[in-house]
Amino acid sequence: MIAIWKKEFIQSFRSVFSLITIAIFIAVSYYLSDFVSKSSIITGIEFAEAGYVSGLVFLIYIMGFLFIFSLFHDTINRETESRTIRFLVTKTSRPAIILGKLLGIFSYWFVCLLASFSIIAFFSHQFYIKTFGSLFVMLTYIVALCVLMSCLIPKRSMSMFAGLLISIAIPTFGLWSLLSDKLWLKVIKYITPYHYMLEGGTWGWLVVLLFAAIMVGISILSLHRRDL
Repeated sequence: MIAIWKKEFIQSFRSVFSLITIAIFIAVSYYLSDFVSKSSIITGIEFAEAGYVSGLVFLIYIMGFLFIFSLFHDTINRETESRTIRFLVTKTSRPAIILGKLLGIFSYWFVCLLASFSIIAFFSHQFYIKTFGSLFVMLTYIVALCVLMSCLIPKRSMSMFAGLLISIAIPTFGLWSLLSDKLWLKVIKYITPYHYMLEGGTWGWLVVLLFAAIMVGISILSLHRRDL
């Protein structure tokens, strides 16, 4: 599992889009923090945490699905299509393959978030650990869903197309459900992470982590039952 973790983590930085993604996060953090800091000096008003982290919140809550599915939609079906997974299962267990892939992807996003929040901390003179944690929980949900889709959809081209649809549908309907009283949207409200992260109170993030754990469990079960 450790070897898969390391390989997935290193491989995450080898694509141009992954480097562009990190650059976008860092650039948004830098320029927004710089703007807020200068505005605070000019106006004499001490801006709240939201002023510094709003750019990252937007990137993850609205664009997070698109970033993650674009980068990692084929994390499992890439191995099954190329048959390299047959080599992996002779060396380790199928649950270890899923967990190793997850840890590699989590490590990539941890580095991305840490770099962004370090820049914010430089300008704001404090590290917003609570917001860091909540955004990472959101990323955990999206990554778990991405790995699940990669397990359930055998073709890379199909998982990329499905990922694009999900990247549009979940943020759109998830946020819409928070503002609407329509019955069918209320159902969506309780199966997407936005209600729990934005309206769930102190422990809403635990529900999101539970959803992520369930999806990881289904991913492991799906790969375990597949004939490789």
